[in-house]
Amino acid sequence: MPNPSVPSALVRYRPAVEDALRAAVGAGNDPLVRTARYVLGWEDESGRPSSAGGKRIRPALCLLAAEAVGGTADDALAGAAAVELVHNFSLVHDDVQDRDAERHHRPTVWALFGEAQAINAGDFLFALAVRTLARAPVPSDRRTAALDALDRAVMEMIRGQWLDISFESRAEISVDEYLEMVRGKTGALLGASLEVGALLAGADASLAGGLRRWGEEIGLAFQAHDDYLGVWGDPEQTGKSNTSDIARRKKTLPVVIALGHPSAGPAVREAYSKRELTADDIAAVVAALERAGADGRCRELARRHEARARELLDALALAPHWREELSAIGEFLVERSS
Repeated sequence: MPNPSVPSALVRYRPAVEDALRAAVGAGNDPLVRTARYVLGWEDESGRPSSAGGKRIRPALCLLAAEAVGGTADDALAGAAAVELVHNFSLVHDDVQDRDAERHHRPTVWALFGEAQAINAGDFLFALAVRTLARAPVPSDRRTAALDALDRAVMEMIRGQWLDISFESRAEISVDEYLEMVRGKTGALLGASLEVGALLAGADASLAGGLRRWGEEIGLAFQAHDDYLGVWGDPEQTGKSNTSDIARRKKTLPVVIALGHPSAGPAVREAYSKRELTADDIAAVVAALERAGADGRCRELARRHEARARELLDALALAPHWREELSAIGEFLVERSS
């Protein structure tokens, strides 16, 4: 599928986000700081300058939310840095747990330094996030509310990751169970990014909570599409293998859908019963997923949750142009090819 153009909000906030992140991480040759700079894409494994950062979706949502509720982006810069640091903390730990040796065409931290040091690097990023948000130059009640929102999201993310790993040892998982896991693992931080930005800008809890619910719903749409790309995406664009999840016998959304199909389910279960999958086994699983219509079902679910997010957005007391910007981001997240 062609990659849609990146919404303007994800572009215009980027310089401010990078400055805030660099201020949070700091300079110097401390190995944890250097590893943080590597994770954030500013340096390669040898410490040379690089430009391999991600889309910075979560911090952009944080700053957009602050402006949408009548504040300024400056109000929420500390929150924007914090949510991106938390996101990267989770990726570093996920890569350890999932045994992914590459992300965005670069070695993952554990592949470079080992699992134990990767755990330390992830913990360091999380500590930086809390420290950064705790120092936000806003009234203390706003800081406290924002810290509570971020903390709740992190707990939900961890609960979602726990469920995701537990699914690996289960023979059957329903689509509803899978989506509930995603609501924690992916939706919680997307939602909190908006909630944190709104709270730092002085929004009341009701409006901030409404923005959080939009983000959570977009998180479901985002992950449904991400799981689609995990099988049918182009690795040159996604930066990740489209066979690694199946090789590890991960139960992503396409697999969960296929497990409930009368003819595809047995084929997937047979392949997943093996200790190691060959290239032929992986091809057989992909064929079974397609026989179950899992590719189309993933796209349908992504679009359904994006439409539900739009309904939630329409109910919020926001100026039309802010709703339009958020809607454009939602559409981008379910149509992207990377």
